[in-house]
Amino acid sequence: MKHLVIVRGGGELGTAIAIALHRVGLRVLILEREQPTATRRCVAFSDAMSMGEMTVERTTCYRADDPDTARKMLKAGKIVMLADPAGKSIKRLEPNVVVDAITDEKNNGTNRDMALFTVALGPGYCAGRDVDVVVETARGHDLGRLVYDGFCSKGGEQEDASTGYVDRDETLAHIVFAPASGTFEVTHAISLMVKKDDCIGSITDATGTRTEVRAPFDGVLRGVLPHESEVVMGERIADVHPTLGQEECFTISDKARCVSGSVLEAVMAWNAEHVKKHRFF
Repeated sequence: MKHLVIVRGGGELGTAIAIALHRVGLRVLILEREQPTATRRCVAFSDAMSMGEMTVERTTCYRADDPDTARKMLKAGKIVMLADPAGKSIKRLEPNVVVDAITDEKNNGTNRDMALFTVALGPGYCAGRDVDVVVETARGHDLGRLVYDGFCSKGGEQEDASTGYVDRDETLAHIVFAPASGTFEVTHAISLMVKKDDCIGSITDATGTRTEVRAPFDGVLRGVLPHESEVVMGERIADVHPTLGQEECFTISDKARCVSGSVLEAVMAWNAEHVKKHRFF
């Protein structure tokens, strides 16, 4: 399909990328799972899977139920989301570009045969072998760097309120992981301020045992899974940030803007090199 970019993953990074590409006139289709796992749901299109549509920073994404419906919506100029985590519809839709924005630090099967140009975020992919370009996602000096040959850094660092940047294992302190498996009942909405050890929800397992989920420290509840999500022990279910303000829960982060800008640069640079000969866009 002409002018089509498929983005695999509708979390914050995938959403920022979709918005950047949409704003320059490209058609954007996001592939998500039926039950998304993004916690920063106020800045992610992933909730379109359950709500039918989702608006982030004045841009709306709409869910389609099948590839044919998605194609019609794309031609109407809409950002579209389709349930297809395995990317089975990619071959059928024939996109110019595929962007892997799943960001789980492993190879999710995106490869150079999927499209004329392929991009992946962070660790797990080798530029020049698996995909055409990899975008650095680790915070620091190289954030957003385009890698055309080889791998980017091994892990994505996240910011620490007191020191700026710390080792990856230590940065996980503000992420809340499920202490048990079961149904997650949420008691606090995103953007609410919490105190250390406040109960932000509970998980009830198959036996009826209830385990409380508590905030790791004082801060703002920046993200949380939807109420009554089915979760597995150790899964990321919430995000408490010690320094951000409440209003920042509703705007795309600096990291996501940087990464999306780099993806846009990579796509437009590729197009500029080929447009005279092939007229892709």
